[in-house]
Amino acid sequence: MTVPVGNVTPRTRQEQCMRDLAVAPPAVSPLTGGLADSVFETAEREPTRPLLARRADPASARWQEVTAIELRDEVVDAAKGLIASGIAPGHRVAIMARTRYEWTVLCYALWAVGAEVVPVYPTASRDQVEWILRDAGCVAVVVEDEQGVMTVGSVCASLPLLRHVWQLDAGALEELAVRGESVPLATVDSMRRIVLPDSTAVVAYTSGTSGHAMGCALSHRNLAAPCDTLISGWGHTAAPAGEQGSVLAFLPFSHVFGLMIQGLCLRGALLVGHQAD
Repeated sequence: MTVPVGNVTPRTRQEQCMRDLAVAPPAVSPLTGGLADSVFETAEREPTRPLLARRADPASARWQEVTAIELRDEVVDAAKGLIASGIAPGHRVAIMARTRYEWTVLCYALWAVGAEVVPVYPTASRDQVEWILRDAGCVAVVVEDEQGVMTVGSVCASLPLLRHVWQLDAGALEELAVRGESVPLATVDSMRRIVLPDSTAVVAYTSGTSGHAMGCALSHRNLAAPCDTLISGWGHTAAPAGEQGSVLAFLPFSHVFGLMIQGLCLRGALLVGHQAD
């Protein structure tokens, strides 16, 4: 469907082509809660739609699709474990890992319980990690590997609020799923429903090149707005009509632009795979 342009005669062939390609932007449902709602809404509307793709074997080139209902269930399992661990709305939890599947699951699980995500570059120095975790008041941190555990462990003495350190390579998602087995689904739903568009979603820190890194609080609405603008303006270019677009996310989720791309994909129900930069 072309957008009405009035009775203007194209002056060039290029202008004619551009006018012929103009399409009405797809509608995007306005954000009424938190970003985690996107996962739950898609799972209810299109449970078998693939949303994520992951490599079961990192050495393999084959991707395994994860449907909306499967992603929703993993987010719920992680959210239950977070609740069982004492994570509550307004708590800040750092994620210090490269771009990977588990980053997304934990991020959306934290948002589902009203927690605030503090992204930290996995390459951050010991002093940078200590400052960010202390300044943000993080009660937990998710690291990628043993090196991350050692880095956080070396500064734990100066972090009185820190209660949990979870390691992705050691099965953090599985650990949380087991810990939260006794938590009712209704508890997750009730916590998710108290999250508002203006609730804080992310506390992003600067690189700290001229002093201590400074945190910037971003709401769910702050992250959703550019996502929805891109979907509305450019969503039709992601794939031919009637087909699902796909994205390979390689930008670091420790940077807000990487998080925005992830949010765009799940808001727009695009298929996304992860590749560490």
